[in-house]
Amino acid sequence: MRLRLIEREREDGIATFFANLEPQTAPVSVKYKTWTGALLRVDGVAAGAFDREHHEVVLPAADRERVLKLDVELHALPTNGLPSGPGLIWWFLNKRAYQTPARTIDVEPVAAQTLSGRDSIPPRDGLMLLGHSHLDVAWLWTYEQTRRKAERTFAIACDLLDRDPEFVFIQSQPQLYAFVEEGDPALFARVEAHVASGRFDPSVAALWVESDCNIPSGESLLRQMIYARRYCEEHFGITPRIAWLPDTFGFANTLPQLLAHAGIPYFSTTKLNWNDTTKFPYPQFVWEGPDGSTVVSALITSYDGGPYPWRIVRARERHEPLVLGYGDGGGGVTPGMLDQARRIGEWIHPVQWFERLQAARTDLPTHKDELYLEYHRGVYTTHHDVKFHNALLERALAEAEELTAWCHAVHAPRATVEQLQARLRAVWEVVLRNQFHDVIPGTSIEPVYDDVSAEYAQAEDVVASVIAAAQAMLPRATRAQDQRLAAPSEHEGEIVFENASLSARLRPNGTIVELTSSGRSVQTCTQGNVLALYRDKPKEWEAWNVDRDYTRRMQPAKPGESEFRDDGLSVQFMLGRSPAVMRISLGAADAFLRVELDVEWNERRTLLRVENWLPLQATHVRYGTPHGTVDRSTLAATPQDRAKFEVPGQRFAAIPNGNGDGMALFALDTYGWSARTLPKGGIRLGHSLLRGTTWPDPVADIGKHRLSYAFAPLHAASNATLERLWERFAHGTRVRLFVPEQANALISACKLAEDGDGVVVRVRECDGTAGPVAIRCAARMTEAIAIDAVERAVDRDAAIEGELLRFQLRPYELRSFRVRFSHA
Repeated sequence: MRLRLIEREREDGIATFFANLEPQTAPVSVKYKTWTGALLRVDGVAAGAFDREHHEVVLPAADRERVLKLDVELHALPTNGLPSGPGLIWWFLNKRAYQTPARTIDVEPVAAQTLSGRDSIPPRDGLMLLGHSHLDVAWLWTYEQTRRKAERTFAIACDLLDRDPEFVFIQSQPQLYAFVEEGDPALFARVEAHVASGRFDPSVAALWVESDCNIPSGESLLRQMIYARRYCEEHFGITPRIAWLPDTFGFANTLPQLLAHAGIPYFSTTKLNWNDTTKFPYPQFVWEGPDGSTVVSALITSYDGGPYPWRIVRARERHEPLVLGYGDGGGGVTPGMLDQARRIGEWIHPVQWFERLQAARTDLPTHKDELYLEYHRGVYTTHHDVKFHNALLERALAEAEELTAWCHAVHAPRATVEQLQARLRAVWEVVLRNQFHDVIPGTSIEPVYDDVSAEYAQAEDVVASVIAAAQAMLPRATRAQDQRLAAPSEHEGEIVFENASLSARLRPNGTIVELTSSGRSVQTCTQGNVLALYRDKPKEWEAWNVDRDYTRRMQPAKPGESEFRDDGLSVQFMLGRSPAVMRISLGAADAFLRVELDVEWNERRTLLRVENWLPLQATHVRYGTPHGTVDRSTLAATPQDRAKFEVPGQRFAAIPNGNGDGMALFALDTYGWSARTLPKGGIRLGHSLLRGTTWPDPVADIGKHRLSYAFAPLHAASNATLERLWERFAHGTRVRLFVPEQANALISACKLAEDGDGVVVRVRECDGTAGPVAIRCAARMTEAIAIDAVERAVDRDAAIEGELLRFQLRPYELRSFRVRFSHA
């Protein structure tokens, strides 16, 4: 029969319809055609959903009349098959994205078991099947649209789980579970019931979102894991064990040890199959971090689609599960896929497969490097504004958390400290959500960034208020002091900056022509801080990619007037049509020359970089990574090295000379780099600052930006020295609660324990040196316990001797401790 739908309202892009379904003596199939998506509720409870690939929902028999409510999206892109750029397909999809909803819904009787006869179909060869739906938390749709996509995707999954007792569905992002919990508690209760039965599987939900893994700090990535674990354990009683990151744009070398420190033994992606130069050699492997920590890992062929013959063949060849279900915009498995599944294999939980790999790990190859994606190299730079605010909040949270830890240690009122901690948790959720792999890389639509900007502004206000409240409870001795500047002078037409640590000579246009450590004769810069603009028009995936040949079209920046101002050098520039002011300064006690560039950016399809020619003899550059570093070649001797013409790095790029001297370039919130040995010797180090992409956000990066970086001449500088210099550049001077006694150790985090029981201090070994370490505490410690990143006790050494916490560190190891204090 066909029911006439009665429209009641239209609001926020949704048309809501109602119909009454008379009593039914047998299950019925409810069918509705929609391109954009519609959620079906029966007596107020989500029963299923419709989209381009899903056309029916099965309802059980009922001896009473039921009310059907249908929420239809009026404007939405399809769930999959989305393009790589503007053009005919993009125009067509947007044209079809607007829908006049159908006013009727079909109801047909079905057999008691919609999949009757499946048990008579013998399985073939035991192919492993994973039911899945990839859902970008934001991309070509906003967070609000994602909430509705999540509800529809989860409702579809619950409908299919009710139909087929063999089906298993996995979903990887606690943020999506939280969206559904907040928006539709009744649907979430259905999800909880299926999780309890072992068939709606959150074991892959090891990070809060499917995060970018090059731009977020090491502490951010650990919080992704901490918040995900806490949510899954509190709501489902399940500890996620798999970092499921199918679509993330490359992975830092330190990710294995961060995962291992958080108790996550398994990792999976598909993205390296997008490499444009070399083929990653291993379908399954052991991935080893710098400290020797390992995770059993898999590069699965793809995460989206049906049981097509070529997908089945590839899965069998690679001895991997076949991931079934539509995605990018949600949706998931279809009833047709359920029908075909029995013919080709069986649904499994992914942990089952990883446990088999774990049992045979001695037969797997080992990979001891980053997982660099040879594609999407522009994401380290696109949409600088979101990267600026992410990094600002990361730094502010680090300072706020240490101040609240101070408050706890000096026995400030407990209730007040707990309130501060709760406010910081809310900020962390904003930070973690916006580290999703299509948000912080700058590859989402303009309305996403409107929402993100508002979230960041509110979060920054909250952190500032926490810092102020914590400082008000602390003695003045715990507060940082302002620093003086070493004023520049002019000598023979050049600008000279000098203090006890470094000496620099500059042209009036800001170009550095000499940079040395004071008292050293080795020059580390022949021409640096040169601004250049390049034509940036990648062939596809505009916001994502920087093409190899971008250097062919370069336009120099045009310097204008320069003057001494406020104990620094100020230089006017025109960057194409974009006015800019560069300010160069030197702190009286700093070992780096600071550059701040204020730009009113108006350029389109243009890449702004700072280029540097350095008289250094080196074959590698050391870049900062999340809680670590990575070395990359400057020689371009192999296809893999040549593919790394633009690479990610956070905090710094450091080039050591053969004699132990060298130079580092520090950065706050810019992440794209290049470094190549020059034909006549020396190194050209480049750093990307701004882009001007036009798709999917036509106004990406237009507006005001402040870019901050610094030049540091090095003399026998270790990694730990670099990290401390960067800390001073990024944070200024801080009075720390914990201070290492050994030069090779670094305090990576200092925060209240998640449960409020003590303070967590995280310590990193930076220089590859094993041995005993002591950290001095400014408050009175009574107990110290070794813990992992998720704050569970581990069987490792930790001892208190007076003001010192003593323990052992392995090379490049990251360790965490819970410290309790005397409040007597």
